[in-house]
Formats: sequence, structure tokens, C-alpha cells
Amino acid sequence: MKLARFGYDDWESYGLVEGDRVSVIQGSIFREHTVTGVSYALSEVKLLPPTQPTAYWAVGLNYAAHIAHQEEALDAERIQRDSSAFRPWQKGANCIIGPGENIVLPAESDYVHYEGELLIVIGKPARRVSVEDAPNYILGYSIANDVSGEGSWAADLSNWRRKMCDTFGPVGPWIETDVDPHDLEIITRLNGQEHDRGSTSGMIYDCYYTVSGISQFVTLRPGDLILTGAPGSVEQLHHGDVVEIEIPGIGTLSNPVVAEEV
Repeated sequence: MKLARFGYDDWESYGLVEGDRVSVIQGSIFREHTVTGVSYALSEVKLLPPTQPTAYWAVGLNYAAHIAHQEEALDAERIQRDSSAFRPWQKGANCIIGPGENIVLPAESDYVHYEGELLIVIGKPARRVSVEDAPNYILGYSIANDVSGEGSWAADLSNWRRKMCDTFGPVGPWIETDVDPHDLEIITRLNGQEHDRGSTSGMIYDCYYTVSGISQFVTLRPGDLILTGAPGSVEQLHHGDVVEIEIPGIGTLSNPVVAEEV
């Protein structure tokens, strides 16, 4: 199933996406709910971020190809240190935007790039779950762009600017509940041209290990999101760009890029 969160006029709802229409869901997708007979064309509604998470987690440097690219393009010593162990971190829910919304390049930034990634959506409270049991706590999967600032910000001691600026967290377009997360292609296009293609089969820490690992110390709650890492190379974003991330079997997340007006 494809589960979306959408707005129509002055209200919002969860919905079931089938073809080019979305049917209104009564109740929460995390509890008992029913699909009503009321539906809208996708062209009539505004797709919103698929959940409103209490926490937005990430596992970076999770593909060998991405580690190699970042070692060459950025600080090899820092990348080697940061990729030496399982190190989840918080992206920050404040940065989340939905499909079609603008990625805004801060006036102070000198280098911002995309990172197309598979996104885990938690379905029920998870605390100290095993790797084997982790799939039972996952509602489904979506698409994310882990927009990141490097350049002069790479020396920051935390990710507060590099990863958490407003609009640096595009997610969507919906949640797919029936897909093998470890056999998916991730294709990133910039202005219609393919710039990166990878497979989730190349993850160092797979989705189930990631959910289990974070849950050993932190309770994951329904709607929480977890980034799983970019599979390969990245490119700098500029005003006027459009970045698209496609995961066949889920959909496509597209966002325009604009420079901040100050």
C-alpha cells in the first residue's frame, strides 16, 4: 500500500494512493483506521511530508561507494573516522519539507549538496528490539533528500548547520508498506540528468540492524523517520536547480532549489 499525508483546501488527512487518486483514511495509519469512499485526484491535493515525526534519525556513510567519494571530495581523515563504526545521529525534524517545496540555500552557505536516500518509517513504539524482530516495528519506506552543507561548514563540531538548516529535509511522496528495502535502486537526477544510481543492497548497516541499533538506547515512536545513507556520489546545488530522487517501487521525490533572499 501507498499511504500519503495530504492537504485539501484548509484540512489535511492520511490517504491511500491508488493510481492517480488518493482515498481519505479515517483514523490514524498507526492505529485502527478505515479507507473511506471519498477520494481526490492527486493533482487536486497537496502532498505533505508523510508523517510528523517526534524524531528524525540518520545513519550516514552507510555505503562503501559514498565513503570513497566523500574521502576524495572532502576531508579523508574525518570521513574515515566517522565511518569507522555505527554512529546514528539526529537530522532534526525542523528541517522537514514535502514534495515540491523549495530547498532554500542559506545566504551564508558556500557549498550545499543533495543526498538521495531510502527512508525508514517507524510504525509502533520500538525499544530494545532485536534485528530479527525489527521489521515488525517498521510501517514502510519512503524517499528522502539529506541535503547537506559542506564547504566552510565542514569544520563545525556538530551537524546543526551542515544537516539541520530549514528545508534541508525533503521527504515523500508517500509511504510504501510492501517493498523489500534491501533490493531497491536509488536514482538521483539533477535538472533531469542522472547523476547517481545505487542499490540498497550495498548498505553496510541494513534497515533492520539500524532500527534495532537505535532502539537499544532510544525509544522510536510511530511516525519517526530514519535516513539510511546515500549510495554514491553527490553534487552541489545551485539556485534554479531541480533535484529528483527516484526509488522504483516507491516513487519520486522532486524539489526545486532557490537561494535565500535576505
